[in-house]
Amino acid sequence: MVDEYLTADDFAGLSRGGLAEACLACSARLSPAFAAFATRSGPRDYDDLVRDLWARAGREMSPREAEEFERRMEAFPEADCDDSYLLDYYAMSVMGIPFEALHVLAGGGVERALACSESALEVLGEFREELDDENELWDAERQEQLRVIAGLKAGRHPTFDSCLASPTTRRLAEVLPAIVATQRAEQDEYLASIHRWRQARLRAMQKEYLANIGHRRRARE
Repeated sequence: MVDEYLTADDFAGLSRGGLAEACLACSARLSPAFAAFATRSGPRDYDDLVRDLWARAGREMSPREAEEFERRMEAFPEADCDDSYLLDYYAMSVMGIPFEALHVLAGGGVERALACSESALEVLGEFREELDDENELWDAERQEQLRVIAGLKAGRHPTFDSCLASPTTRRLAEVLPAIVATQRAEQDEYLASIHRWRQARLRAMQKEYLANIGHRRRARE
């Protein structure tokens, strides 16, 4: 199967504010994923960030304000996780969606809106192996993106809460507990294997150290 992403034509006709709202809607729909995977941030931290970004939609964002939001995102403990065996890695992946929305607010245009759309789809694509229908979440999110864009072109504006009530988010909330349980089990085994390796390495180093001491003592005798 070839994954279908949105194209620039899908976003044609939207203002900067409209592009930002479409991206913020993606951010809001994946809020349950951040809450489920983040191990150090509170679920409200992400929601408050997206709501605060949403409050800036429809007006130009200054470079200073954009920098302040970027620093705020970088301060999330999960933001620098690059180990795909850890739960925080998936929270970090979700963070990429409002990051792209921020750049749309700062004037990034359709190119950054496309990157935001793709980020949302690809986060959900990570969960395909856990689903009976592997394309279920991808297809639902793609259709929801198109629905929101069509609504914006017709003058209908999404809200954070309306996005949480979307079919994508409701279904995501249903399947997340099983997905997180699977990922947590894999994380725990991964961390346990690292611990076992470190313990074995430490014992080997201790053995080598004691052997070297023995050699030096015999050499002095």
